[in-house]
Amino acid sequence: MATLATQPTPDETHLYVIHPLDDVHEQKCTSEGLGLMQLTPTVRIALTTPRIYLIAMTLIILYRMATLTHLIPQHAL
Repeated sequence: MATLATQPTPDETHLYVIHPLDDVHEQKCTSEGLGLMQLTPTVRIALTTPRIYLIAMTLIILYRMATLTHLIPQHAL
C-alpha cells in the first residue's frame, strides 16, 4: 500500500504518494518459535467446513471421471 511522503497541512491540496517498491524497506517479522494458534470452536468449524467441501467436490469429480472413462462399471438399468 502506498504511504504519504509528507504529512499534509490543512491548506495543501496535493498529496505526495510513494510507490511501495520505492519506499524504505521494513524489517520483516519472523514467526519462528510462536507455536500453534489457539482456535475457538467457531473458527475451527469455519476453517474445517471449506476443507471438507473441497475434499467432497474433488471426490465427486474423480468419481465422475472414473465413470466416464469406464474404470468403474455403470449399473445396468
